[in-house]
Amino acid sequence: MAILFGANAGRVIALPDKSAAGCIQIANVIGNERVSYIRHNTIITKMGLTASGNFQFLHTIGNDIYVYVFGDRMGQIVLHGISFADQCPADNNSPHGFEYLLRWYAQNRIAARKFPVGVTIGANTVFNGFVLGINSEAADPESRTISFQLTLGVIQ
Repeated sequence: MAILFGANAGRVIALPDKSAAGCIQIANVIGNERVSYIRHNTIITKMGLTASGNFQFLHTIGNDIYVYVFGDRMGQIVLHGISFADQCPADNNSPHGFEYLLRWYAQNRIAARKFPVGVTIGANTVFNGFVLGINSEAADPESRTISFQLTLGVIQ
């Protein structure tokens, strides 16, 4: 098997793929700027959404059940992704992509920003929410990538 990028562990480059012209992004988050591969050496690889109603059931002695509906509860979006060490061609003094993402998080977290950020799922489904937290794991030192989960509380 041929090794195409043998001496470039942790570095990544975007190659144009004309055959994938119809694909769309999984999700996108925009605060003071959009989280992107070009700016943050970071890609979003997975997205989870939780939504629920705000309700109460009342069970009575006579086997009657009453339901009270109070609207919706806040939902939650969890964005999973990978941050890369560097882009090709490499600049050995540039920060890791996760450092860029941490700066984005620090500027857009709920304690630092009064207004919600925008989360776009697919092409046109938009939620407004607050950046609640970030979890990360540097589990693959050979490739120098860091996986992360960005948690947002969303208003439905």
